[in-house]
Amino acid sequence: MSASEETTATAVAEPHCRTIAVIDGNSLMHRAYHAIMQPMTAPDGRSTNALFGFFNMFVKMVESFHPDGVICAFDKGKPKARMEKLPQYKAQRPPMDPALHEQFPMVKDLLHVLDVPVCELEGWEGDDILGTLARRGEAAGYDMLLFTGDRDMYQLATDHVKVVSTKKGVSEVQVMTPESVDDLYHGVTPDLVPDFYGLKGDSSDNIPGVPGIGPKKAAALIVKYGKLDEVIAHADEVKGKMGENLRAHVDDALLSREIATIRTDAPIDIELSDAKFPTFDPAEVTKAFSALGFTGLTGRLARLGGIAGSVAAAGAKSGTVAGVGENDATPSVPATVSIPEPLEDDAALSALKDVVKGEEWLGCAVEEDPSAGTLFSQGYTLWVSASGDTLLRFSGDMADAALKLAFAEGHVASGNVKALFHHLSPVDSSLPESMAAKEVSSERIFDVGVAAYLLESDRPSFEVRGLAEQFLSPALPEEGTAPLAAIEAVAVRLLVPVLAQRLADDGSADVMNKMEMPLLPVLAQMERIGLSVDPGILARQSAELGAEIDQMVADIYAMAGEEFNIDSPQQLSNILFDVRKLPTFGMKRTKRGFYSTNAKVLADLAQTDELVAKVLEYRERAKIKSTYLDALPALVKGDGRIHTTFNQTVAATGRLSSSDPNLQNIPTRSELGHRVRTAFTVPEGSVFLACDYSQIELRLLAHLSGDEHLIAAFNEGADFHATTAARVFGIPVEEVTPQLRSRAKAVNFGIVYGQQAYGLATSLKIPRAEAQEMIDRYFEAYPGVRAYLDQSVSFAHEHGYAITMYGRKRHIREFSQRNKQLVAFGERTAMNHPMQGTAADIIKIAMVCVERRLAEEGLRSKLALQIHDELDLEVPKDEIGTTSVLVKETMEGVAQLKVPLIAEVSYGPTWADAK
Repeated sequence: MSASEETTATAVAEPHCRTIAVIDGNSLMHRAYHAIMQPMTAPDGRSTNALFGFFNMFVKMVESFHPDGVICAFDKGKPKARMEKLPQYKAQRPPMDPALHEQFPMVKDLLHVLDVPVCELEGWEGDDILGTLARRGEAAGYDMLLFTGDRDMYQLATDHVKVVSTKKGVSEVQVMTPESVDDLYHGVTPDLVPDFYGLKGDSSDNIPGVPGIGPKKAAALIVKYGKLDEVIAHADEVKGKMGENLRAHVDDALLSREIATIRTDAPIDIELSDAKFPTFDPAEVTKAFSALGFTGLTGRLARLGGIAGSVAAAGAKSGTVAGVGENDATPSVPATVSIPEPLEDDAALSALKDVVKGEEWLGCAVEEDPSAGTLFSQGYTLWVSASGDTLLRFSGDMADAALKLAFAEGHVASGNVKALFHHLSPVDSSLPESMAAKEVSSERIFDVGVAAYLLESDRPSFEVRGLAEQFLSPALPEEGTAPLAAIEAVAVRLLVPVLAQRLADDGSADVMNKMEMPLLPVLAQMERIGLSVDPGILARQSAELGAEIDQMVADIYAMAGEEFNIDSPQQLSNILFDVRKLPTFGMKRTKRGFYSTNAKVLADLAQTDELVAKVLEYRERAKIKSTYLDALPALVKGDGRIHTTFNQTVAATGRLSSSDPNLQNIPTRSELGHRVRTAFTVPEGSVFLACDYSQIELRLLAHLSGDEHLIAAFNEGADFHATTAARVFGIPVEEVTPQLRSRAKAVNFGIVYGQQAYGLATSLKIPRAEAQEMIDRYFEAYPGVRAYLDQSVSFAHEHGYAITMYGRKRHIREFSQRNKQLVAFGERTAMNHPMQGTAADIIKIAMVCVERRLAEEGLRSKLALQIHDELDLEVPKDEIGTTSVLVKETMEGVAQLKVPLIAEVSYGPTWADAK
């Protein structure tokens, strides 16, 4: 070989070692928009949630696959070629949401800043650009990575073209090779994917396929006969309805295959050799992304090529995030948070004693022992992160000592402070407690999950790693590079100043510092106290209810004329609609082909069909038996008590929720719920005391709206629902019948929850026109309410959130949607959050005040449970009088309203007797 030939060979061979990533911009932007549900806006008000998700995916893609070049393709205009052949192609898709539409020019601008080529071609889809680039790259010797959420792209997979398919939102991906495509479709190889779509069609794109042939049948036909042409040639061998459809829809199948085939001949003028990454200016990237408020993402993007962005690691002492000015030299910042070597044993304890003397926040996390609960358990390991790259590790007895020191003298931050504290104060009160919750100062604790919840109450997860990805720079190291608890401890410490500043900017700092954190030790104490329960009563009730269920099953079988699985929706549907021929007008079939038998459907049918009513009774009893009577005994701890967990970050309204077990779901007004509550007892010499706010949300409506008639109705102390009935129906209050009072009550509470005529008509089982007339009369009787609700909606549209009396915000992302039903839901949220959220705030404040007053008075009474607007206590009999007055006065005195805030006290030997 000559020197010149050798040089040419080298030049040709070089691209084989290069990898080019091509991103399907439309697919990933749509997925990001729907995956990032919480509202995100730039300082100028533009939506940014899709951008945030898209560029998080971009960072993960580069970090995971290290491509040598990146290209992003977008659709441009209507897909001309496909629409000429199939006019209805994608015609059923609704218009793009405006909030997403405005982000497409922004994503292209940001890609330009990152020096990533954007490829779009009038009349062509991004799919075809990906297909063209894939084949060109493969022919030129490149390895190609195609990032998309569309499964039809699997047809492009080869040994040198891999499809990186997003599985969940944009965070989880699956690399599709020819082998994995074959495995996924049970024998359909990539080259047969268009034939596969020709048979099954694609409803999302309006590709018809062959009626009655779904993915499994399509795959079976292709595996048996080969390409679509062979399937058609053997159509006479296909039996039954499937064969009839196949023979009748040959043209549809061939057209569908053509439409589903990705084009690889798009006239693109881009050169793959020009696609190199990274080649961007870090200063420009920092400027562009920082302008959108992407705190953590900015630094990660700017450092993709081993270069630093404007956001450095947290400061040494305060934990604040350092920035780089325009004239500063760009420091060398690692791509991920560094996890230092930890100090251990005496050295760690000595260091902890020094750091607790300061004001800095300590990031704390626990590494649980896998053998916990066995004879071999070594206890837990505590990790503590402090400023100055200090990481401390404590195990065995020293972990307890260090954690107690941190809570007693330091400032403790954690992803779940309450769970952390339970290592010192176990929920099982038969176990020793080394530190009581009342000793924890709320000023010295910071729960990052609660902080993030106050900023975005409908966020799907409040786990530390997810928060770090959104708010921190640099990124956390990958799992396996360091103990997870060590990583979490460092992340928590870095999150505190960032979240604290966000809370201050959002106006939510007081809710965090004066309400949620003071409540946290109270909840920890309540979880340790728990509820006394009698397993014998539960066992007896389970046996009794089991006998009732058996009899109901026999009755249902007799009424149906045959035995079937009542718990099977498909078998129940068959009995109701195929055998008994119950009406199905307006009902839709499920994906599996049978009519739904959900609670709403059965509730409607139960009005006229005795068997359906019996099935509903059976379901209620079976649920109570399995969820409570059979499950609760296994949850009784060594102290003979059940300990629920109170959650501060679950309900978007601000209310607490209960889990493991969920005691809020026990029916409050049914005989079955009463049965379950009789098993919750108190020790000898005590009573179960309940104190419940009376109509608190309606009283808040009167206060917030300022309606003079509503205020007068409460201040006069009369029957509020009867007074409303008199005003709504235009009759003297003494002529109000129980039925009219019940209707007025439904309207009263419906207004609080933003209920419209349809919902009221459904709940009262009256015509919609009559329900609308009742609502109209209500607003005529209380005009201030209408004005207030309209004002609340207007405020929420203007500011993007609703707010309570105490400053708890609920951001309403639905306003950015095009779907009118979603917007209407957002407006109902704007109406009811000020009442529901304020009620949640008030009872939280009351819990803190009640707990403090019990301690100040030296009472032995214990706050044990909170359910909705009710506080429940375990009270020694000799303290009934004192505690009843104390709790009632405290609950009624926590808020000063324009109407009385009433709390009603009752007590008895069990939870059931107390209500």
